[in-house]
Amino acid sequence: MRSTFAGVGLTSAIVLASCASTPAPIRDAGVRTDPTYTPTVRSVSGPVQDANIRRLYPNDRLFVCGGIRVSNKPRIDSRNEVQGYSKLVVARGPGGNVPLVTAPANNACVTSGHGMRTLGGTTRMHNGIDIQAIPASRVFSGGSGTVLERGRNSGYGLSVLIDHGKGVYTRYAHLNDIEADIQVGSKVVYGQPLGLMGRSGQVTGIHLHYEILTGKYREGIKGRGLESHNPFDLPAWIDDRIS
Repeated sequence: MRSTFAGVGLTSAIVLASCASTPAPIRDAGVRTDPTYTPTVRSVSGPVQDANIRRLYPNDRLFVCGGIRVSNKPRIDSRNEVQGYSKLVVARGPGGNVPLVTAPANNACVTSGHGMRTLGGTTRMHNGIDIQAIPASRVFSGGSGTVLERGRNSGYGLSVLIDHGKGVYTRYAHLNDIEADIQVGSKVVYGQPLGLMGRSGQVTGIHLHYEILTGKYREGIKGRGLESHNPFDLPAWIDDRIS
């Protein structure tokens, strides 16, 4: 599929990471910011970016973080590279197609895939993918849209839900903090900073839980009832302006 993405302004030690009050400033995030860190991203994934840079550089290639053995690990090859990965994918909502970023953070690797997952003897559906960076990366909007929800949301912790139009939505969960300009009703663009990876809600480590959702949003139920999709199963969206 070849199209144009309108509006594009364009493990060392791994903690197994699976899945509102006034935002804390980035400098007080309580996460590792040592400049001598060993990044989780591999050199073939693309240039390593400063963790808190205010621009999204999607990975060229995506790998499962070292030492991750979750039951719903995505399809990988012998080098732990995720199969079916593309920087941009097409989400097909009831109103049409929307291009979205597959992994909306810099220096990302995968700690959990989409689908049924067994943790602590309990098996349940995992409606998104979990990605991690060391130190924790900023989290960015996967596409243009409008903020529907901002704040604490049960087990999701501090989270943001964005409406991209055409019945397509994305959720960003377990954040450490949310950027001050991200408010309900705010318009966001592709790659706009949303907050910082964290461990709010029901989690076992610092990461981002990211969901691509479709359906009809209903008020008052915090985005429940929408259908989740595995981004690695969605068709690639190719834009010649993005290298």
